[in-house]
Amino acid sequence: AEETAKMLTANNPAAPQNVARFNMKERCYKFDPMVEQVVLHYGSDGWLLHKGGEEARKQADVEKAEAEAAAKFQAELDRALRDKEAGADVEPPDNSRQLRNQFNFSERAAQTFTYPLRDRATYTEPPPTATVSGASFCSPCSSLQPVNLLHA
Repeated sequence: AEETAKMLTANNPAAPQNVARFNMKERCYKFDPMVEQVVLHYGSDGWLLHKGGEEARKQADVEKAEAEAAAKFQAELDRALRDKEAGADVEPPDNSRQLRNQFNFSERAAQTFTYPLRDRATYTEPPPTATVSGASFCSPCSSLQPVNLLHA
């Protein structure tokens, strides 16, 4: 049997060889000498982190701090509840130290049930007009009704 030699190259045979792009600086089309040769056969974005990586350690530290803060707050709340049941006049713990969401984003559409209409029309003043009667024209139609003409 005959062997066929195949060679793997980095060039994409399906990529166009002559791409012209508009150059805003020079205000004309220029040929692009470098053509993108990358072909992505499969791509997948995920949320996996390597356990030994720096990002995984940071995430574990944040989760640990959140768990400790929640446990400490719950212990203070339980202690205040026990003291209150025992008859002591004690204030509940301050929950301002509790970890909160740092992103306080709310969309405009979620804030109201009545959506006010936004005026997008532009109003212009009409051009000046003049009423001319039949004395200016000699045609039979002009004497029957007044004609509005625009000033030049």
